[in-house]
Order: sequence, then structure tokens, then C-alpha cells
Amino acid sequence: MKAEVNLFHERFLGSLSRASIDAAMRKVAIGLALFLALLGGWVFQQLQPPKSARTAADDFVLTDVTVIEPTLSRDPKATLRVVNGRIQRGSERIGGAMAFPDLSHTYVLPGLVDMHAHLPPDTPLKLSGYYSLLFLAHGVTTIRDAGDPDGTAVPAAREGIEDGEFAGPRIVSCGPFVAGAEPRRWPNTEIVDEPQDAERIASALVQAGHSCIKAYEDLSVEKIEALKAAAARHGLRVIGHVPSQLSYEEALIPDVQHFFGVPRAESLKRDHVLNRIADWQDVDDARLELIVQTTLEHGIINTPTLVSSHRLLLYRDYEAAKNDRAVVLLPRIFPDVVWNPVSGIPYWKEIGDFLPSLEEALTKKLDLVVRLYHAGAKVQLGTDTQQPFVVPGASLQEEMLLFVQAGIPLEEVWAMATWKQGQTLMPDLGRLTDGAPADLLVFREDPTQSLEALGTLVAVVARGKLYLRDEVDRTVERYRTHFRGGLVDKISLPIARRKVKQSVLRDY
Repeated sequence: MKAEVNLFHERFLGSLSRASIDAAMRKVAIGLALFLALLGGWVFQQLQPPKSARTAADDFVLTDVTVIEPTLSRDPKATLRVVNGRIQRGSERIGGAMAFPDLSHTYVLPGLVDMHAHLPPDTPLKLSGYYSLLFLAHGVTTIRDAGDPDGTAVPAAREGIEDGEFAGPRIVSCGPFVAGAEPRRWPNTEIVDEPQDAERIASALVQAGHSCIKAYEDLSVEKIEALKAAAARHGLRVIGHVPSQLSYEEALIPDVQHFFGVPRAESLKRDHVLNRIADWQDVDDARLELIVQTTLEHGIINTPTLVSSHRLLLYRDYEAAKNDRAVVLLPRIFPDVVWNPVSGIPYWKEIGDFLPSLEEALTKKLDLVVRLYHAGAKVQLGTDTQQPFVVPGASLQEEMLLFVQAGIPLEEVWAMATWKQGQTLMPDLGRLTDGAPADLLVFREDPTQSLEALGTLVAVVARGKLYLRDEVDRTVERYRTHFRGGLVDKISLPIARRKVKQSVLRDY
């Protein structure tokens, strides 16, 4: 009997022990799952970009301000209202609008237009919102995207802005690059195998909502002419590179980017981006005058992107360049990884050998800019964002400074950077007249008297929405903290280094 009782106790207690263990294991599993869920939620939250800058108003009035349309008009003690994304002038229209007395006694100018920008691709980093905000933070309210390398950059930015996900400028786009032969230097490239392909490409660009054709490399004169004809039929503009095998006067690209083609093709030591930027040793006065005459005879526009050359000179002291006041706004993957002259993408590993010739070439480019201006040719301001140390928004302000250094009057540079460029993209863009699109800047001091007054920007109006400078600055700082020093920084840097090692991009 005693043995039977002991056996019963043993079996009962054993079953209790197993039940207890199973219950404990279930609790551990539930706890672990809960912990992992919380950890996953925290990681997900940390990876999300900051919230957009808050709009102060979209129906408002500015009173007792000086309204300046550079080189056109100056209206002191003016009243200006913005409603439904349009400008209304005159005090009789201010009823019901939100007033901003703190913005009285200021200077109101049109927003800046960057005629050569590149937006970042749509990746898990989600840079679209930050780049868009940086444009606004520096007064750039319209950009022309001069080629979307993978086809995701423009849609991500445009949709995010239009859906109110984040603040940003107006975007005019060229869409894919258009080249003359394989292999594609960028994934998002259309190939003109035969001149008749130009019609198909132009039609597709219009249907996709693009406004220009970005002519790129390996195009023959015949193919360029076909693109120009197709563009004219579809209401598109042709901008782009002079292909490396052609000269400026052979290609006759309607809107030449980067002054490519000014050095004759045979003077380039090789077909490489650095040589195309720096090999200006054979460009003399006679060559510069020929470029000016060709430009006038054929109505060519030039967008030289001087700042992209100027910023390359920062490679003289790479460590100092990483701490440049504009560069520190960007995620570290760019200055620390992508642009690194030792371990970065192949384009910039030889940059040290090119610095003396780059400086000489930039001097000649400044000379050409002022020659074109005095001759009456059209010169535009663009930046080529995504190039080393070329920061969205800040780089356009630097381009303005370079134009002034070249010898162009400051107010004329303002006119170029606002309404003269704006009117080529959209009717009345860059004007401050009744009914014009509401893109404007508010300054405490008059920036047409000194570019130092750019630092007195107190408000930006983009697409009819008013953003106060303090709010924009706070949002920029949230983004900067998000991309530098946090989890995003720790994850993105090793991934970027691995991607760079795998890079097989061709010279462009």
C-alpha cells in the first residue's frame, strides 16, 4: 500500500512539475515575443524620418512690406495676400486672412529656382523629405530635376510633397536620361538606337508628366537633332551634356549643362568626369569667344553649375570639408563613405591629382559666365546636387555668390535666380504680381544689397504654404539628429560601405 501511495505521489508531482515547466516556458515565450515586438516597434520608430515642418498658414496677409521683383520693381509699404496658392495684391483683399504682424517691415522677394538638381533615390533611408526641406531652408522654392538615375527619386519627392507628407519645393522634371548607346551609365536611361526613336521617347516623357528631355552621352549629331525636333513637337525643352565625343559647336544642345563641350573633345586626356570638368588647359581667349558667338547665333542657354566645380576644391583638406557648415547637415554616408577619396566610389579616388587644373578651369568658367552675360546670352543658376559637398539649397546660394564674383551685378543675379528662370518653367513663376504662383521669401534685411542678408531669412512660402524660419530650423535639426549619431547612422554606414565596395558604376 505504501509503495502504491509513493508511486501515485511520484506520478502526480511529476505531472505537476511538467505542467509547471510547460507553463513557465509559455510565459518565457510570451515574454520574449512581447520583448521582440516592442524592440521591433522601437527600431521601426527610430528608422522613421521626423515629422514635417508645420505650415503656419495657407491664407495669410503680409502688410507694410517692401516687395522686390529684382530689376523690375520695388514697392515699399505694400500689402500682399496669399490665398489658394496664388498671390493677391492690394489692401482691399485682406479680409479674413491670417495676419503676421511680426513679418511687417520686411523685404519680400520671389523664391529661388535651382535649374539643375538631382533628388535622392527612394531607399529605406527616406531622404526625400529631408532634401526637400533643405531646399526650402535656403530659400529654394522650385527645382528642375535634371535626370532621375533610378526612376524612384522624382515620384517619391513629388508624391510626398503633394500628399502633405513633408514640405518641399515645386518640382519640374526631365525624367530618365536619354543616351545614344549601350551600356547604360544609369539604370533609368532611354536609348536612342535610331533617330526615329526620339518621337517615342518624347511622347512617353510627356505622358509621364515630365517637362524636359535630358540628353546625355553617346549621342550623335543626327540623334540630337531628332531629339530636338521631337521635343519641339511635344512642348519639351532639351537640356543636357554635350557628349564627350562632340564639341559645343557640333552638338548645339539648346540648354548646355556644366559647360561640357567647351574644351574640344580631342583636348580631353580621357573620357572621364574629372577630365571633362578639369581639362580646360587648351581653352584660350579665342575658344571662349567662339563659344560666345556660337551661343548667340543658336540661342543656346548655359547652366554651368559652377558650384559643383568649386565644391570639389574642398578635397584639398578632406577632413575639414566633412565639417563644412553645409556638409554637416547631410547624413554621414555621403562625406564619410560615398565621397571618400580613399574608400569611396571610384570617381573621386583620383581627385587629388586634378585639384590644380580644377582651380584653373574654374577661373576660366567664371570668365566665360561674365562674357556670356555681357554679350546678352542667357545663363542660368543650377547646382548639380548629389555631387560631392553640393548641399541642397545652400549650394544655390553659393552659386549666386560665384556669379557675383564673376562680375555680374547682385540684383541681376537675383533676377536670374528667380523670375528669369521661373518663367521658363511655368507662367508667372518667380513674379510677385497679382495671380502669380505664391512662392516667395521674407527677409529682415534687403538681400539685393548684400548676399549676407540671406542669413536674415525669416519665412518661406512654397506652393502657397507659409513656413516660419524657426519651425524650419527646428525640423532641420530633428532630421540632422535622426541621420547623424542615432540608429539610422549606425545601420546605414556599414551598409553604404559594403555597397560602395560592390559599386560598378561607369564614369559619367
